[in-house]
Amino acid sequence: MRVDMVLCEAAKADPGSAKVHMLGAGWNLMTVVSGRSRGRHSVVAFFHIPWNEPDRTRTVTFSLVDEDGGPVHVAQARTGEPIPVEYGTDLVVRRSPAHRPGTDVIASVVFDVGSGLPLEAGCRYEWVCRTAGEYLARATFQAIDPLDDSAR
Repeated sequence: MRVDMVLCEAAKADPGSAKVHMLGAGWNLMTVVSGRSRGRHSVVAFFHIPWNEPDRTRTVTFSLVDEDGGPVHVAQARTGEPIPVEYGTDLVVRRSPAHRPGTDVIASVVFDVGSGLPLEAGCRYEWVCRTAGEYLARATFQAIDPLDDSAR
């Protein structure tokens, strides 16, 4: 299975298809002010599943990690305890009768991320996609402070 990931300002999945409507797609610099991300963003993943492998459920996880591979944490709303920034979902793919043998089945996952992530200007971060512990893909970005030219 191959996975392509895209970072964008906003995205919406088209129900009933693998199509995704994206705005501001393809960036890799995120503005941070006082150690917090400004603005929301969306993560889009396209899963290219071999023709002979659909019709089963796969649990996929997206984790935000820092440049050392460590998880980025936020405070849990109720307790204030640190929890990793993650998104998980079950990916269920059904092959259409229109798919000819050998044609990949494409499925998409879209999730939105709020502003205020604890990010350090000048550092690199990655959204990492895994299934059953196996690495599938990543989307990398750098946090920048627009007032600090040395962080670029």
